[in-house]
Amino acid sequence: MRKITFFLNLLIAMFLIQSCTKTESDFTAVVPIPESITLRASSLAVLEGTSIDFTVISSPTNADVTSNAKIYLNTSEIPGSSYNFLQEGTFEVYATKGSIKSNIVSITVTKVTSTQNAYVHNVLIEEYSGTWCGNCPRLLYGVELLHQQTQKAFVVGIHLFGSDPFISSAGNNLASMRGVSSVPTGHINRNINWTGPQYENVPQVINEIKPLANMGIAISSSLTGNNLNISVKVAYKETVAGATKLTVYLVEDKLTFTQRNYSANLYGGLASIPNFQYNGILRSLVSALAGDNIPNTGIANEKLYSLALPSNIVNAANTKLVAFVTDATGNVLNVQEAKLGTVKDFERL
Repeated sequence: MRKITFFLNLLIAMFLIQSCTKTESDFTAVVPIPESITLRASSLAVLEGTSIDFTVISSPTNADVTSNAKIYLNTSEIPGSSYNFLQEGTFEVYATKGSIKSNIVSITVTKVTSTQNAYVHNVLIEEYSGTWCGNCPRLLYGVELLHQQTQKAFVVGIHLFGSDPFISSAGNNLASMRGVSSVPTGHINRNINWTGPQYENVPQVINEIKPLANMGIAISSSLTGNNLNISVKVAYKETVAGATKLTVYLVEDKLTFTQRNYSANLYGGLASIPNFQYNGILRSLVSALAGDNIPNTGIANEKLYSLALPSNIVNAANTKLVAFVTDATGNVLNVQEAKLGTVKDFERL
C-alpha cells in the first residue's frame, strides 16, 4: 500500500512540474523603448524679420517637452522656443533634452528685396508695475537694458494697486480690459507675455523687431494754454486683412518716487530705491480704451483729437504721445511716439 501511495505522489509531482515548465518561447521579454525627441518648426522658409516657433516632441509618448528642452541655432542656444531671423541664409536648428539630441531642421531665410513705401518697425511694451512692488525692479531693469540695446521699443508704464502715486483711471481700466491682475507683468505688442525675470529675457523683445513694417504712423500736436490738439496719421504699404484700430496714450517721463526692491543683485541691493525715475507713465487715454476704428488701407488716414491737458500731468514738457495700430486679432502692427508740441513724420525706409 505504501508503494502505491509513493508512486501516486511521484506521478502527481511529475505532472505538476511538467505543467509549470514552459519553453523559452512561452515568455515575451519587455524591452523599454528609449526616449527620442523630434524638433518641429512652424515654417522652414521665411523672409528676413520673421519669427519661427519651435516645438519639441518626445517619443514614444508623443508629449510636448519644449519647456524641458534647449533649442540651438547652429551651435548657440536661443532664448525660449521662438526666434526672429533677421539675416538671410540657411540655418540649422536642433534641440536637446538632457543627453538626447533631436533631428536637425534646416531654415532658409530670404532677403526682403522690396522696401518701397515700407516703414521702420517698432515694438510696444506695456509694463504693469508699482512703486510698492518689490519684484517690479526685475521688469524695470529689463526696460533699462532694452533701451540700451534698441531705440525701436516704446514702453508705457501702468502702475496698479495700493497707494501708488502714479495710478490712473486709464491704467486701471486698461488692466481690467487686458486681464492683468498682478505685477510685474510685461506685454509685448499686446500678444506676448514678457517672461520674467525680464532683465534676463531682453532678447525676447528684440526678436519681435522686424526689418520693416507695412504701415507707419505720424504724430503732431500743439498745446495752447490748457488745450491739446493732436493729429495722428496712418499709412499702409499693403492692405491689412480685417479691421484695424488706433490707440493713443498720453504718457509722462521723469517722474520720481521711492521704489521697493526685493532683488539683492539689482540697484545695489537697496530694499528701497530713493528718487527712482519712471518714464513713459500712462497718464490718460486720448483715444477710446479699445482703440478707435480706422481704415485698413490707404496713405491718407488722419485722426484728430482735441482735449484739455489732464490735471495729473506734472510737467507738460516731459509729456509724450504714444500711438499704435492693432489688427483684428489685437496684435500691434506698429507703434510711434512723439513729444508733446512736436511733429513726428513717418519713418520710411
